[in-house]
Amino acid sequence: MPNIKDKPFRPMEISPLPKSPKERTRIGEELQPVGSYAGIIPYLGTIQDAEVLQDHEKTDPEFKSKDWWWDHQRIRFLNEKLGLKFLILIIPVIWVLALWLGGPALMIWASAEIDLIAELPPLVVGVFIIVFVFAWFVFAVWVTPVTTNWLMSTGMGFVLKPFEKIINEKLDKTLEDGCSEFNRTTGQVRMALGGGRHFEAPFVEFDAYVDRVIQQSGVFYRLIFVHRYTQKTFHNTAFSTIESSKSEVLALWDVLQTYMDVSQPLPDVPRLEPFRHLDPVTAEYDKQTDRNPRYWRDLDLDSWKDGEGWREVYQRQSQFPWGSRVCKLTPQLGKISMEEYRKQRPAGAWPI
Repeated sequence: MPNIKDKPFRPMEISPLPKSPKERTRIGEELQPVGSYAGIIPYLGTIQDAEVLQDHEKTDPEFKSKDWWWDHQRIRFLNEKLGLKFLILIIPVIWVLALWLGGPALMIWASAEIDLIAELPPLVVGVFIIVFVFAWFVFAVWVTPVTTNWLMSTGMGFVLKPFEKIINEKLDKTLEDGCSEFNRTTGQVRMALGGGRHFEAPFVEFDAYVDRVIQQSGVFYRLIFVHRYTQKTFHNTAFSTIESSKSEVLALWDVLQTYMDVSQPLPDVPRLEPFRHLDPVTAEYDKQTDRNPRYWRDLDLDSWKDGEGWREVYQRQSQFPWGSRVCKLTPQLGKISMEEYRKQRPAGAWPI
């Protein structure tokens, strides 16, 4: 019997799967069907990705940079980690606080420690401090953007230049340890757990749910993934952004499962456009449909949002009968025992 790792994901060829050890119905979460496609891309996500695509091409026209994490073989991403954001923000935050509070603090200290100022009448000192603090804040408002931009670019670059090689090696290792991916070529999913650990399993073992997120301002939605046989739940992937529209999340799931299905052309989203010609199924499809190979890169995004994008993407997304989709995976559940199924799984997969 062939190993699952030797079989990329094809919904029409899903092999028998063991029954889920727990009920797949979850309160507040809607289980999504597999293998039934709407052919719809997320409207808001597409706008953001088109901007990123066009901006990146200016410095990396061949999209060979290691910073570009989507291609015809893998979608790589970092799980949402507070620590990473903290490291990015801590330097400018410290600088801004020092800039805004340093002047007034210095003035207050001087008024108490310098004899010449201390001998002045209290009213004069008080007025002087108020005027100085007001003037300092005006100065800080003007100088903050300029100095912060310089600090995060030229300044930090100058300070860290001698350590560039060590920092790059450390950063590459950190990113690799925290990197998750959906692999179209192998049909595998790898989720980073932190500390260099990863949870890896075939895509067919994951159930996707649209999760309701209740907040003060209303009900929002996000896509989450649950490993069917261990019940491990992944809420903070790059695909789990919270959206006000459920159809936006449904369209995102449509894109992801289409991407994983090697019998389908790559979904027509901006981030994958530079690699469409490298995927044989996609290249043939684009040839037959006479697709413009630079559609997203040359797109006038402002006009698209007001015209074609709104009509063809947003309206279709919001009006599509999402409830009509039929799951091709569910009928295969329970057709094989867990013991027999374990023999088929790849050696590196998480134990079940």
